[in-house]
Amino acid sequence: MSRAVQIEELDQAFIEMARYFISHWLLDEDEVISPKQFILLRVLYDKQRSTVSDLATVLRQSNSATTIALNRLVKAGYVNRIRDEQDRRVVWVTVSDKAIPLIERLLCKRRNLMKGLLKSLSDEELEQFATYLRKMKQGLEE
Repeated sequence: MSRAVQIEELDQAFIEMARYFISHWLLDEDEVISPKQFILLRVLYDKQRSTVSDLATVLRQSNSATTIALNRLVKAGYVNRIRDEQDRRVVWVTVSDKAIPLIERLLCKRRNLMKGLLKSLSDEELEQFATYLRKMKQGLEE
């Protein structure tokens, strides 16, 4: 099989898995959030607090696009904006108490979906797969 055919096959597999995750993971929730909103919440959850520009850098999007996404999350009660006490020009963004159970529930749900998708792999195959994904991730950083 040629490399081009293999890449096409992988592309189709990624698309099908993304559809599976979205339909079985986020869209089943009572409080529907978009994949982009979840990524933003997850970054904030991990970092605990951030500025809009730092979030935009991590998410690889503009400050304005990040601000728009944050505005929706603030309106939903999932994100707080807090002015820095020392420098009033700085606004910190944090995850609200309301968002934490949602994030943790979605993370658990995602891990369970992953377990289901990976159950047909042996321990050795799973380790190989993880190795390949780490190599692919390194390519993103170059």
